Amino acid sequence: MQNIVQDNAQPNQPTILQKIVQDKAIWVAQKEQAFPLSEFQHKIVKSDHDFYAALAKGTHQEPAYILECKKASPSKGLIRAEFDLDSIAQVYKNYAAAISVLTDEQYFQGDFRYIDQVKRQTTQPILCKDL
Repeated sequence: MQNIVQDNAQPNQPTILQKIVQDKAIWVAQKEQAFPLSEFQHKIVKSDHDFYAALAKGTHQEPAYILECKKASPSKGLIRAEFDLDSIAQVYKNYAAAISVLTDEQYFQGDFRYIDQVKRQTTQPILCKDL
């Protein structure tokens, strides 16, 4: 697997990180065309989970942790063949101030449905930071 920042690509070839960013920009542009913000903006509501307060308060741990639900990565490949997200969220809720959920399908084998799945298991703020 390739290193995320540096890889063995030719000098004019993008690194894997640059490729992920390029591919995500294309994906976002396609989604913006298919689902204009004006069509769903009225459905957006402010979360009742305060991310900053959760980090400041933390759990019984110091410092506060943001734990990540990640099935695979471009540098490591498949991380968890048995990806039981419900079990992962049940454990994380005892230690995490917030939970990061990877949704990128192409590089991380994620899924947007994972957000709702984790949301049903925990009260911590949930981040989708791979957009």
